[in-house]
Amino acid sequence: MAETIKDIIMDRWLNLRRKRFWAIVTVLFYTLFGFFAAPLIVEKLVIDFVQEDLERTAVIEKVEVNPYVMSLRVQGFEMGDSDGVRLAAFNELFINFQLSSLFNWAWTFEEVRLAGSFFFFERFDPQNSRLSKLLADLPEDQEAATSEEEEGGAPRLLIHKLSLSEGRIDVKDNVPETVVETSLTPINISIQSLNTLPDRHGTQSVTIRLAGDATLKWEGSLTLAPLDSEGELELVNLQLDPIIAYLEGVLPLESIAIKMSSRFHYRIHMQQDGQLDAEIDDMKVELVDIAVAGLAPETDFLSVAKIAIDGGTMRYPEQSLHFGSLQIDQPRLTAWLDENGKLSLDQLMPASAEGTAPAEPDEAASPWQLGLDELIVEGGNLNLSDQSIQPAARVDVSSLQFKLSEISNQDDALFPLELSGSLPQGGSFNVAGSLGVFPGLSFAGSSQTKNIPLSLGQPYAQQFAHIVLEAGVLDSDIEINMPADQALSAAGGVQVSGLEINDSITNERLLGWDKLDIDHFEMDTGNDKLHLSEMIFERAFGRMVVNEDRSTNLSKLVIEQAENDAEAATGELMGIIIGGIRVDEGSMDFSDFSLPLPFATHIANLNGTISTIDTDSTAPANIRLEGQVDEYGLARIDGAMNLLDPIQKTDVTVEFRNLLMSNLSPYTAQFAGREIAEGKLGLELKYVINDGMLQGENSVVMSDLVLGEKVDHPDAASLPLGLAVALLKDADGVIDIELPVEGDINDPEFKIGGVVWKAFAGLITKIISAPFRLLGNLIGIDSEDLGQFEFLAGRSDLTPPELEKVVQLKEALQKRPELRVEISGVTDKSVDTPALKLIHLRALAYERLGQEQEIGDRDSESMLLDVEIRGVVEALFTERNPEIPLEGIKAEHTN
Repeated sequence: MAETIKDIIMDRWLNLRRKRFWAIVTVLFYTLFGFFAAPLIVEKLVIDFVQEDLERTAVIEKVEVNPYVMSLRVQGFEMGDSDGVRLAAFNELFINFQLSSLFNWAWTFEEVRLAGSFFFFERFDPQNSRLSKLLADLPEDQEAATSEEEEGGAPRLLIHKLSLSEGRIDVKDNVPETVVETSLTPINISIQSLNTLPDRHGTQSVTIRLAGDATLKWEGSLTLAPLDSEGELELVNLQLDPIIAYLEGVLPLESIAIKMSSRFHYRIHMQQDGQLDAEIDDMKVELVDIAVAGLAPETDFLSVAKIAIDGGTMRYPEQSLHFGSLQIDQPRLTAWLDENGKLSLDQLMPASAEGTAPAEPDEAASPWQLGLDELIVEGGNLNLSDQSIQPAARVDVSSLQFKLSEISNQDDALFPLELSGSLPQGGSFNVAGSLGVFPGLSFAGSSQTKNIPLSLGQPYAQQFAHIVLEAGVLDSDIEINMPADQALSAAGGVQVSGLEINDSITNERLLGWDKLDIDHFEMDTGNDKLHLSEMIFERAFGRMVVNEDRSTNLSKLVIEQAENDAEAATGELMGIIIGGIRVDEGSMDFSDFSLPLPFATHIANLNGTISTIDTDSTAPANIRLEGQVDEYGLARIDGAMNLLDPIQKTDVTVEFRNLLMSNLSPYTAQFAGREIAEGKLGLELKYVINDGMLQGENSVVMSDLVLGEKVDHPDAASLPLGLAVALLKDADGVIDIELPVEGDINDPEFKIGGVVWKAFAGLITKIISAPFRLLGNLIGIDSEDLGQFEFLAGRSDLTPPELEKVVQLKEALQKRPELRVEISGVTDKSVDTPALKLIHLRALAYERLGQEQEIGDRDSESMLLDVEIRGVVEALFTERNPEIPLEGIKAEHTN
């Protein structure tokens, strides 16, 4: 039986003449060749090709071939470049070929799988890289085959399942100034039914897993002959951090963190004429956790929670790109002006190549049509600072909301705009209108601000003055119009409330008000015009101080500017028209420490108006102001003045009533060396100025004036004020003086205070030098007659005219009760001695006769002609002068 089986086997299976034998031999050879020889051949072909043709090194760990399933497995492949650098590698390559290729007339594979692949790409310069050198080293026949393949189209290929797992690509770019080195890993790709068969659509899917759980997915159809593809492309959680390596060489950036996700549907079709049609729909792009650091000095200058683009569409060759919405959530931007006034973000602008002419636009090329339904920014924050001044100015904006609609790149298109935000220090703003970009920037709309703190301007204000903006807020409602390539114009209303400005030198209140209200203004920058309605100041306050060195607090506040800054500030001034100024319940403090005795006063309840002010007109403004001085005093200003050039035209009356003169002691001490103990003052000052020529009238009324102590002062004039006061004060205790002044204000030496004091000193000097003329004027006598009384020679009685003068003097002194007059007698020997001798002689004559002298005889010399009297006189002469002959005397005095 065994022999029979052997015979059967030898006859049926091992018989050379039978086909079974050769079938078995063929199978055995195929098996042995496939499992053992084929791997060695594949390994040798690959190694020889790499080493001999490419002149690179190659290593293969293991090759397996399964001839029955027509699969090839290559493990542990590694290729080194010509300089020994590891260029490419993989852990395993598995290919499963199908005999159906004969029926499909295409290379058909059930599965192609590549695991643990590696490729190193290095660029040496813009034209050369390791890959370009590798392609250049390909054999000429291989290049020709590649060229023919390109000309004839893609090879017929069908792969049912294509996958790449745990792939890695290392990139090194030596072209930028800073060498770029990055890695893309892991790369995972899965493709179903990839084919290049003409007019055969298949559904493919590609999944590429990248670092950081990022995923790139593609699902769709692909036909390469002709090119036609449609599908969905989705990218999830891709970290864009590696792009910093490419940017840091051209931009001052230190780090970028961006996570991107995107999804869109596309369709690409190549027409027979070679025209490419491309469509993209339902595009969505999302960038999250954006953080950018850099610039100089290094700063985390930009962060965004999320940027979302939705509803995107693209059409080509129509060249249109449109998005439904672009939303930016919680952006935070930090920007500043450096010490030279240059914006920090300018560092991101690429420098233009020197000597390179700008590219001429291609007039034949049609522009892309761009559109965006709405751009929305929510929860934005801006941190802005100006380091060109010290200390640096800073403005922070929070809760920024921005919306721009109907955006396109069409000429004359207008985009509705809404913008709002708030400040951490308080206050908010809102802007709404229409924005135009092409062909030029334009805007028309409105802007409102509420409670914007003026303290934001403190760093700028202190560059020019020693002041502190302690408080104050700005409210505004403004209409803005800025046509393209035209000047800006604006109109609206402005309010400044709660203003408090302090003097930073003395830390005292300098200026302030409860509210400044400008109901309406119009500004035209094209014509340099600004029109303001009436400016209403409620409870305004100001402080004026004259220091010991006669400088003022205002002059010391000003900070001198550098010459170049002053030159930059000069230029044509804007024409301003103010429709009037109204002051309600204002107040002012005035102090003068330059006087021997410090002086201070307070003006309260200041009310009044100033009419229209026009910087382009010489017409004076009407002024009416009234206020309370100290407790019970009154101040009033009424008239007209060119406020911008008062020397040109002024006609005002300044009136003061019921001022306490004791407060004026510092001024009287300086000019006259006397304090004022008591008294009240009323002034009416009328000043008219035409072209610098002053005509002034000062009406001064002082009541109950009492002079105080003397004060030594080098500038004080030596004036007998006590006598002057007594001469000027009437029975009611009132001094009423009219004091005219005049002068040329254009004279650099002119000082209004000096002119007034000079006039007053002249008046006092005149009064003191001619006091009786003043007394005479009080009763209508314009002479000095009351200053002396005339007596007849040798007599002590007054004639009736002189007695009248006594009565007049009495009447005048009653008008000046504080004045005392002392009258002292005087004699004139040449006049009174002969008269007294005659009177004595008459008295002796009447005594000898025993008669009484009559009154009339006292004034008459005719009595000596009487015979009886003459005899008595001759007897008296003879008795007293016996040695002198009487007859001789008579003869001597007889004609």
